[in-house]
Amino acid sequence: MPVSDLTGKLSLLTPPRGKLSWIEYIALHPRREEILHGLTEAQACRYAYDWQLNGRPAQLIPGTPGAEKSRNDWRYWLVQAGRGFGKTRTGSETVREWATDPRARILMVASVASDVREVMIEGPSGIMACYPPGAKPEYNPSRHLVTFPSGAIGITRSADEPERLRGPQFTKFWADELCAWRFAKEAWDQIMFGFRLPTPDLRGVVTTTPKPIQVIKNLIANPATVVTRGSSYDNRRNLSASYFSDVIAPYEGTRLGRQEILAELLDDTPGALWTRAVIESARIGLVDVRPNMHVRVVVAIDPAVSSGEDSAETGIVVAALTQTGHVVVLEDVSLRGSPLEWARAAIAAFLRHRADRIVGEVNNGGDLVAANIFAVAPQVPFRAVRATRGKMLRAEPVAAMYEQHRVHHVGTFPQLEDQMCCWVPGEKSPDRMDALVWAVTELAVDPEPVTTRYVIDANPPANWI
Repeated sequence: MPVSDLTGKLSLLTPPRGKLSWIEYIALHPRREEILHGLTEAQACRYAYDWQLNGRPAQLIPGTPGAEKSRNDWRYWLVQAGRGFGKTRTGSETVREWATDPRARILMVASVASDVREVMIEGPSGIMACYPPGAKPEYNPSRHLVTFPSGAIGITRSADEPERLRGPQFTKFWADELCAWRFAKEAWDQIMFGFRLPTPDLRGVVTTTPKPIQVIKNLIANPATVVTRGSSYDNRRNLSASYFSDVIAPYEGTRLGRQEILAELLDDTPGALWTRAVIESARIGLVDVRPNMHVRVVVAIDPAVSSGEDSAETGIVVAALTQTGHVVVLEDVSLRGSPLEWARAAIAAFLRHRADRIVGEVNNGGDLVAANIFAVAPQVPFRAVRATRGKMLRAEPVAAMYEQHRVHHVGTFPQLEDQMCCWVPGEKSPDRMDALVWAVTELAVDPEPVTTRYVIDANPPANWI
């Protein structure tokens, strides 16, 4: 028993069953005051930081005492769970356990560099939070290294730069929110190439809310994978009531809720104009993008009506028309923010991709859309587009181009693709999808005659953005 060295009291209790952790079990036990009475400071500290006590059975490494999964002959552990389940803490504590071996070299990969530091390492459920004061690892962000108390080494990388995953060799890895990685296939391939040290205990943990991408499907089908499934409700005792009333409740019973809350791996929505298979079949990688082959590049904006906390996002999508008449979707920089914030984001994308024009829907925002853009950068070419047809009529020719394999996503855009594959004509159309439709329409469906291209300094004054 994990706490037999603290007191002999818990050894007299029946271990918790089902989804409860030891600490939750004690909190609900009628003898909890007797159990906790007389703990020394050192024992209380151990109580607070012992993952065998605090982790629920589903969060414990398969094959360890008390774990939900007893199988021990696995190489990959997929934690497929909903928002708030405790996926990040599960990954952090798994790394902490692996790092007790001084020979361990552990690769830790998140979607973008900021998530590595702010979520995996320094976040409230990150690695640093798992250790008691005075015993924390040393984190050197400039070298992308974590040195654990045992001497084990952690190597941090961003999945947004797959090429930087070349080179490092490791015995363990933690991949966080793999389904949100833009270049999931490329990054996963590079991880597999580095997973080659001559040791029998090569292992990796993947913590993610599921999406039906091919990497996840292959992982589930792999006989060396153990899959743990869980929902947002499993961790309800440790989450605020407002989280469930304000965030979870509005999505209960919806298709998005089944994915984000119950962690179901969903495929296509009946009646949707787009399918994941169609998008996947035309997907390309960074190596396939040749900017010198682009005829036109546009940034399309679908503005939110308001900028409050409860407002919709402003859709901002960058796309290019190639010399062969195909459209490549280069970036999705949609965000929820003030008019100034989304205008700055759009201008930054315009400069980054050396675009020819910004197009923006003005049905809701009117002249304010153009005014916001010109307030940030008066020189930028802007075209106001107005919705004179219904959403379905605007979206259908764009969906047809996808079916003809004439539109290609550069990498994965999880949130955009979720909106595309979940929207059914007749429903309120989502922001990112609307911006995509405007971009493809401007480039290939109903293009404006090409005019003189404006070249703007790629290093604008600081007051621009």
